[in-house]
Amino acid sequence: MTLVFAATFVIGLVALGIALRARQRRRTQSPSPVVPTDLARRVAAVASAIETSEPWRPSSDRDAPESAAAIEVALIAGDHDKALQAAEAALAAAPDAAPARVWLAWTLCAAQEPYAAIGQLERIGKPDARSISALADYVSARAEYLVFEHGAGAIGPVPPLVTSADLAVVTLASGRGAATWLTGATDVQLSGAQVKQAIAEHREITARCLARALDAAEALPGFADAAYLVARLAVKAGAVTAATAVFDALAPRMANRPDAEAFARDRRDLADPTSAVAAAKVRATAPVPTAATAKRSHRLRVL
Repeated sequence: MTLVFAATFVIGLVALGIALRARQRRRTQSPSPVVPTDLARRVAAVASAIETSEPWRPSSDRDAPESAAAIEVALIAGDHDKALQAAEAALAAAPDAAPARVWLAWTLCAAQEPYAAIGQLERIGKPDARSISALADYVSARAEYLVFEHGAGAIGPVPPLVTSADLAVVTLASGRGAATWLTGATDVQLSGAQVKQAIAEHREITARCLARALDAAEALPGFADAAYLVARLAVKAGAVTAATAVFDALAPRMANRPDAEAFARDRRDLADPTSAVAAAKVRATAPVPTAATAKRSHRLRVL
């Protein structure tokens, strides 16, 4: 794996778009942009907002459940069981309260249970409180994308910035060894329709979750979690320059956080993706440790 190819991955779906143009050169209409231009502009604006906004701490919000501080302390300590117990107790005490259910969904994401998180969010409407509504947008975007990542074999509450699904999509577009990354076998033939559907699914989910994460980051410009999710999804969507600016703006605020190590890992991989791409290559051909509730794509089994 050369550094040149690794760098090609970092620009992600930008390279994918170039490849698609080559594949569709006989068509009169050019392919749609990798990421809508309005989303790219919004990502850049998030970086500027971070630098001029005070940090927003969810547990200090007036609409947070009473156990919010205990949940936050447990999450920072990495004690997901304790955080879940506190979140479940808060919901039991106020079963009709949207904030308690949103916080439980957030805690479930941290515990690598995104399906359960989505289930909690589906039981409430749009929260009236602006801060809780923004928090719900963030949790919804994180949970949906985590389901997609876990379904493609990624693990952890914050999977690596470069996953086997990302590598598969870029490889599909290039036409080199796609079957190996997708299925672990070199003799598998993928139809043109399967290739297009896999690429479209990756782009569609990424753009949808990015838009929702942006809604949360714009409503709460000091909310580091939402900005971090924006940065990660923007990289996957091809808005690398804007994403890098968000990473840089967030860096001073990431100490003593449960995702501090993941953030440092992502910044290293963004600066030099060689090792990250090599690791994704190994994961792509290894057995997939999916959970019992994990689901695969309806369009292509491996994504």
